[in-house]
Amino acid sequence: MRYSKVILCDNFIFELQTVGGVSRVWAKNIERLDKIALDLYFLEGSGAKNNVFRRELTLTHPIISESSPTYVRRFLGSQIESDIFHSSYYRISKKARFNVVTIHDFMNELFPSNFRDPLLAYIKKRACNFADRIIVVSERTKQDLLRHYPDINSGIVEVVYNGVDEEFFPEPFTAPFVIGEELIEPQGYFLYVGTRGYCKNFPYVLSFMAEARKQGLENRLVIVGSNSLSADEYAYATSLGLSTNTFLHLYGINNISLRQLYSNCTALLIPSIYEGFGLPALEAARCGALVLAARGSALDEIVGETEYSFDLNRKDEILRVLALGFDNTTALTERARIQERSNLFSWDNSVQRLAEIYNEFNKR
Repeated sequence: MRYSKVILCDNFIFELQTVGGVSRVWAKNIERLDKIALDLYFLEGSGAKNNVFRRELTLTHPIISESSPTYVRRFLGSQIESDIFHSSYYRISKKARFNVVTIHDFMNELFPSNFRDPLLAYIKKRACNFADRIIVVSERTKQDLLRHYPDINSGIVEVVYNGVDEEFFPEPFTAPFVIGEELIEPQGYFLYVGTRGYCKNFPYVLSFMAEARKQGLENRLVIVGSNSLSADEYAYATSLGLSTNTFLHLYGINNISLRQLYSNCTALLIPSIYEGFGLPALEAARCGALVLAARGSALDEIVGETEYSFDLNRKDEILRVLALGFDNTTALTERARIQERSNLFSWDNSVQRLAEIYNEFNKR
């Protein structure tokens, strides 16, 4: 069956993730695309509703169901004819006039020994080779793409930054506040948000906390999301002199609680070896938090030039950043600058550019 001038948005990522950054970004995009007057259809299998972000969506445009097993459709691609096919996760359509693919990062290619999906690099490259337009979420990801796929025409690659939810804004407290059953002291903790895989460089966070304690800072480390600390992580923390009382782990919190944590932390710690974008850094910046990020990845594009960024190749960086202080004019100025920079990123702007790209194809 053919849908005249149809844009087919492929919700495949919702079947691959119960929760995750890529599915969250896709949900934010299609939520807004759904409100624009486009000839739009959504394509998804029965497993899509297992995704947390998909369950929160009420889509008004028609949904076309797919019944084949997920692993089959991952390689087979879409069998629906359309004008434009935009997949959320590296599928292609040989029955579309134009294919659009969004690339979020190159972690799998840069750190293959730390990822369990050996076929991901293949389907990503196939999608890029087949694409008429490649959308990347940062200049860093664009550079990585052109370095890994030198045969790709750079003219079809475009940076469309992610946005940040409207729920994130400053909400400072002067008295202790409650998250779940925990009493949190404003400015009494450093914050870490997200998973702790190899690229996230969590041992650096532990080293930072150990040095902070040596410098007389009694701040705790509040960890949001992911699993409990592993035996190896606890062992390393203990070797650094950190007790279990140093850590407070919070699970399953909503954006309101996350906003409060961002707004009242001493700083967000994000010393990643690699990031394709970095939503926590952007969310924290929008809430007026000080962001301590590693240099050399897409995080540079979010926080800009800052003395509070880590050069991971220098051994004295933690001491240098600690020496800058966190409650002085330097820190306040940096918080304001990063918060102002966060206004450059908007979901509405992102989706408006997506719609313009679709319309450019429709004119051909």
